[in-house]
Amino acid sequence: MPLVESFSGIRGIYGKDLNESVAVRYAYSYLTFLRNKTKKKTPTVVIGMDTRPSGQKLKEIIIGMLDCNFIDIGIAPTPIIEFAVRYFEADGGIIITASHNEPFWNGFKFLSDDGSVLSEKDMYNVIRNSKFLKDFHKVQERKILEKNGEAVKKYTEFIFDIIGHENMKKIKNSRQKIVLDPNGGAGAIAKKILESAGVEVVGVNMPYGEFKRQVEPTEDAMVYLKNVIDENKADFAAGFDCDADRVEILMKDGQLLSGNYILALVVQEILLKTRNPKSQTIVVNDATSNIVRVVAEKFGAKIKEVEVGETNVVEEIKKLKSIVGGEGSSGGAIIWPSRCRDGILTLLTILSTAANKEQKLHDIVNELPQYYTLRKKLEFNSIEHDKIKKFLKNYYLKKRLEIKETGGIKGGLKVIVNKDSFVWFRASKTESNVFRIISDSNKYNESHQLLDEAVNLFKKVSK
Repeated sequence: MPLVESFSGIRGIYGKDLNESVAVRYAYSYLTFLRNKTKKKTPTVVIGMDTRPSGQKLKEIIIGMLDCNFIDIGIAPTPIIEFAVRYFEADGGIIITASHNEPFWNGFKFLSDDGSVLSEKDMYNVIRNSKFLKDFHKVQERKILEKNGEAVKKYTEFIFDIIGHENMKKIKNSRQKIVLDPNGGAGAIAKKILESAGVEVVGVNMPYGEFKRQVEPTEDAMVYLKNVIDENKADFAAGFDCDADRVEILMKDGQLLSGNYILALVVQEILLKTRNPKSQTIVVNDATSNIVRVVAEKFGAKIKEVEVGETNVVEEIKKLKSIVGGEGSSGGAIIWPSRCRDGILTLLTILSTAANKEQKLHDIVNELPQYYTLRKKLEFNSIEHDKIKKFLKNYYLKKRLEIKETGGIKGGLKVIVNKDSFVWFRASKTESNVFRIISDSNKYNESHQLLDEAVNLFKKVSK
């Protein structure tokens, strides 16, 4: 499988597609970008990583080769590393992570000076320029500050401030109990953070680097936690991917609460605390379920859809001065002034919702309208991508259905069936040769029929 290069970052199998040479070329290209942007010969860069076995080696390679000052955060969740860029007033940041990919993968997220992932345009320049760099040499001296403890402490204060003093008191008084499964990832730090908020936490798979389940916290990967919930009389279980920018929640009945409903609950909580929710625009990607729109419209707020990709959501949030947004297709909301999906802050917001309503999470979820989001991942030959997309578009246009496109031919293709139903297509930019199809409807049968029709069409044209 070739190296995956996208505006979400760089990912590859370590020792195969991602080796020392690749790491140095990308790091140098990023440093060149920072120098051009800041006009500084020696920029300051925050560096941190998740818990993959190759992370330390890649960090040593980058620090040994780049002529800049480093603030080393060590092992930490992506949201803490991104926060650290802002807090320490650095010029940028490098996160060594492959997020939800399996442990033998690794990669990089490159950050702007506000902690957000680089814009698509800036990331494109880093990717392009990495192909032309040749002369590298080890740097003998540079300033390196180790700041893990301070970063975690200040990040904790930051997210507690977002939740608010009164809500933090309510969380403490609500005596909630949850199961937490970081699966050996950087999100293990969340146990300490949540316990300091007064939450009782049963930790599972806590030691760094010991991966006991699939890294992506899917329902199949987390279903075993139902027994842990039952044994400990916990309210629910939360699972992170390796860098904890996303969280998934397993309910007491063993069902996974979809990322769409997690985002809907967060949007509801944030708008409830907002003085004038009608003035707000909630930014989501175009694959997000209509449940988020329904919740936003209940408060009179608007919805703005953008192409899939955290950087697209963050850029639009900044542009519209939104207070919350996210990608329902992956668990983790973006709550301003945070600049990324944040599994820990999202989880804390869910706990705040339960504390404010004085209800259990499953009862709160049952009060929301029911939407059925179904998805399928299909392998395909990427050479045929444009032909497939054009065929799909023409098919639905002939049915006189509304078509929305984001990101051009390579972006999302969304077919609006009616105000409560859609089907969506897009090739993955983080997994090569993978095509994603999502159907969403408030009627289960309609969602199933839309997905079946879409899959059959795709298979027909991609033969």
